[in-house]
Amino acid sequence: MIEFVTKAQAQEQLRLDPGADDLWLAFAIPAVSAAVDSWLKSPWRRYELQRDGTGAPIIGADGIPVPVVDDEGEPVLASQVVLATLVELASHYRFREGEGDNTVPADAGHGYVLSRAATALLAPLRRSTVA
Repeated sequence: MIEFVTKAQAQEQLRLDPGADDLWLAFAIPAVSAAVDSWLKSPWRRYELQRDGTGAPIIGADGIPVPVVDDEGEPVLASQVVLATLVELASHYRFREGEGDNTVPADAGHGYVLSRAATALLAPLRRSTVA
């Protein structure tokens, strides 16, 4: 599974000293990354996309938008994905037992598995499933 943030980025977000809560981070970073990825529904939505002169995404031969790649040829994560992962980690760190007021109410509908803040960051990237 891809991890959307590094341990150093998570420690900075959470204002942790190096070495603090390493075990928790080892579990939380992949779990939150997987939750963010699952919420997006399509793996290509996690990346910055190459765009043509009109701003439309460039579509590859396989019908999937082509991601921007870095100097090593790796796809570049969308900034919203990175920030949403950090925000979600912070929510889970602060409210380790699920309490707090950053969760989406159960009566708000299905599909809200992330905090309100993370959901707001990712909403423009998600494929709607409402017909």
